[in-house]
Amino acid sequence: GDANASGEAVLEVWEMLLEDDPSTTIELTTLADLIVGDDSSISCYATKRVLTDGVANFCFKEVGIKGKLTGDSACPQYEPRPTDVVEALKAKAAADAKEKAKWDELNERIKNGSEQFDLEEESEEVQAAFLALKRLGCLANLSPEEMEREEKKDAIGVVKAESLSGKDFLTKLGRKSTPESARSLLIDAGIWDIHTNLDMIRLRIPTSFGSNLEQLAKDLETNPPADLDAESRRDLTHLPAFAIDEASTKEIDDALSVEILPDAEKEGGPMHTRQRLWVHIADPSRYVELGSPLDKEARRRLSSHYLPTGTVPMFPMSLAAGPLSLTPDETSCALSVGIMLDADGGIDESIPPVITPSKVRTTRLTYEQVDKLLDPFALASDDNNNVGGTEDLEITLDCLRRLEWASEQRLQWRKDGGSLESIGPYELPDMQVKSRPSADEADGWAVDIVARERYAASRIVTELMLAANEAIAMYGEAKGVPMPFRCQEMDEVSNEEIEATPEGPCRAWLAIRSTTKSQISPTPRPHAGLGLDVYIQATSPVRRYADLALHHQLKAHLRGDELPFPDGIEGEDSVKR
Repeated sequence: GDANASGEAVLEVWEMLLEDDPSTTIELTTLADLIVGDDSSISCYATKRVLTDGVANFCFKEVGIKGKLTGDSACPQYEPRPTDVVEALKAKAAADAKEKAKWDELNERIKNGSEQFDLEEESEEVQAAFLALKRLGCLANLSPEEMEREEKKDAIGVVKAESLSGKDFLTKLGRKSTPESARSLLIDAGIWDIHTNLDMIRLRIPTSFGSNLEQLAKDLETNPPADLDAESRRDLTHLPAFAIDEASTKEIDDALSVEILPDAEKEGGPMHTRQRLWVHIADPSRYVELGSPLDKEARRRLSSHYLPTGTVPMFPMSLAAGPLSLTPDETSCALSVGIMLDADGGIDESIPPVITPSKVRTTRLTYEQVDKLLDPFALASDDNNNVGGTEDLEITLDCLRRLEWASEQRLQWRKDGGSLESIGPYELPDMQVKSRPSADEADGWAVDIVARERYAASRIVTELMLAANEAIAMYGEAKGVPMPFRCQEMDEVSNEEIEATPEGPCRAWLAIRSTTKSQISPTPRPHAGLGLDVYIQATSPVRRYADLALHHQLKAHLRGDELPFPDGIEGEDSVKR
């Protein structure tokens, strides 16, 4: 009531002064006397408050302070604003008040949670603001130093522009304009939860596929394109092929075989002269054509991502775990690499590796099964590990033992070449962190951390995959096929340093710390960490786009077709997101 009365008094004085002399200047004491009825200090203070924050605060403009330069008692001076200015200020204030009420109401609904807030039902303006808010909130887990590095990236220009509007949005809602405040707001609104992966959002990695891509994946299953390699695809289904991986793995992209060469057993001689090692790699390029929507989506994602909460695949999982994989007990398309070893464990260059599109039929084994099969003490009490009958078990054991022997030969050959293992032979365990929903946990999630020691099965897979990648790199170098060769340098480690470092994990870390960052080169260069003269990555085309692109390149060269990447293939480190 008092505020309204004061406002009416201000309006009366303002109108009176405009009628008398619009250009007049009036002191605060005079205004206090006219509005309140006296010019005491309290009345002057009250008048100044009304003129500044009251309901009629548009009527007068403070234009100076009398006595400021003369040393007399300072007194603010005012002049009445013109009518059109007052009306414009009133209109702006009303619009501002309406805008504030809108954001206050939104803020209140957000506080009340999902019962009153549904982003899809909000205006385009609010939806755009929340998009900007996500780009700001995903920075909440970065340190100041990491934030500074992010801002230097080329792509951050877009992020910065969005972050500013995100900060403005927070200001409108009366909240701090910080990444953590943005994250808290998104949690309050029910859009995120406390476990939302901020890195995935910051890196713009999609966690699902659109319905159109899912449908294309289903169509590809039932109606695949013509096989460009049908005439040259080698039938290797007669060879037992073992896909060794974790039990939870869905994308099966490699398998191993051993081919006993004709008459080699009768002739005797060293084992390496009597067998060819085969590495079968899944052949997604058989199904996914370059430039297709699925190919473009895979290129955008660059790789599958393995998180504690699950896998975010590069292809729709129905495709990645279906026709693109080396599905057990089914005939699958593959790219197979056949390798003969020399007496020292290197690839025998006198018998060039065989690289060919193929058809294979795989058997699924886990690392644990293989380790138990190769452990005579575990075998007798393990019910034959569900491998099959006696004949199947004997075939499996013979193949696995040959693979184990080959892996030991390869490992020693790489050590002789100065690999990491020559410094620290201890193999660090594979750490697995898995999280799963659990009603028993305070935050609704249980976390399992398992350290899996690396035994024979891991060495078999590791060494044979390295050998296949080396063989493909040797082919690329010999034939002049542009490829993204991987290379790495190592700092020299003295014998004194090695001897002064305890054996086991400490020495393994000494070896790791001696390496530089792995690089991609258009020309072959040594990979010192692996102890190889040439190296490339080609064994994970279902879950790594650079490997898939290399398959297209390699198979085109094998067919004699024009190369799809005549200027080379960008490795995933070089592709901008």
